[in-house]
Amino acid sequence: MKKSLLTLTLYLALTASASGQEPAEWVQTTGSAELTRASEVMIAPTSKNMSIRLPLTVRSGEIISIQYEDSGNTVSDSFMVTGITIMGDTCSLESKHNTATGTALSDMIYARSCKKLK
Repeated sequence: MKKSLLTLTLYLALTASASGQEPAEWVQTTGSAELTRASEVMIAPTSKNMSIRLPLTVRSGEIISIQYEDSGNTVSDSFMVTGITIMGDTCSLESKHNTATGTALSDMIYARSCKKLK
């Protein structure tokens, strides 16, 4: 039992360090990113991934304004940032929310050439 627990602990530690993901509270972006939807809560139901414009700095916990093109029109929307992680030069901004059935879904924004400010 002790050997299995030690093996599991070692595996989890190596996996976490190998993934290179680092949490962040505040990041700087280039102002453009890709939005990936996990729910029908945001944006058009027919869209799964889209290029968006976002602020140059983003903090965890804030509601940011995003813009995207839909049928030739610029659409403005908001995105509640519930978490930020960085892997290499890519930031992942998460917006986690619960559905009426109690399921947790996350919409994600992936921004390249992103860096941690704090």
